[in-house]
Amino acid sequence: MTPLSLTLGDQTLALLPEGAVFWPARQTLLVADLHLGKAGVFRRAGVAVPEGDTEQSLARLSALIHRHAVKRLILLGDSVHARPGDDPALIANLQSWRQRHARCVMTAIIGNHDRELAPLAELFEWQIEGETEGGLSLRHHPPDHAVDTPWLAGHWHPVVYLHGGGDRLRLPAFIQAGHAGLVLPAFGGLTGGLPIDRAPDRRRYACAGDQVIDLDRQKKADAEVGQEEERE
Repeated sequence: MTPLSLTLGDQTLALLPEGAVFWPARQTLLVADLHLGKAGVFRRAGVAVPEGDTEQSLARLSALIHRHAVKRLILLGDSVHARPGDDPALIANLQSWRQRHARCVMTAIIGNHDRELAPLAELFEWQIEGETEGGLSLRHHPPDHAVDTPWLAGHWHPVVYLHGGGDRLRLPAFIQAGHAGLVLPAFGGLTGGLPIDRAPDRRRYACAGDQVIDLDRQKKADAEVGQEEERE
């Protein structure tokens, strides 16, 4: 797996192909929008969806914790999809998973889906969004106005579409908003996605297999070459 290095504020972050951010200076892993238990919500409503989404997401998270020797995990909101009290299996899965990572400090920012969290109160350190860590504001919702503090957020579930040969490929993506913020892709499996197009004030980094691709760097370089050719 080949991460992509990105500087936000005065911090160097590694964008991982799995859709997470690793903060080497603090041995911290950040993910957004797990939406654990979402499949169970659909099944209880009579919609036939495959089981195992929670187990798969937690297994992927465990792999990253071990691979990067993570000491702290930060969840950037919507860690669960609905009231955990309605899903005893979800609570049991999370309790067992948390015990396997007892030495890892875990903080969870409260997102719009995170509600009635009493059954999970002892598993994570729950925080409201906007708390600052190492000069970075930790949020669930990207700010809707300019802010002074660099930030990390989720909520959008950003994806990009690549076109070629008549085919279309959808990939999860990190979105850099100017130089001030970064929106993480959804880490959960049943999350859908918001297509993000190219724009002057943003940069898109696609999670493509075992690497993260800076989609807009090449387009910017191509545009600059075109301008040089026009001047000649």
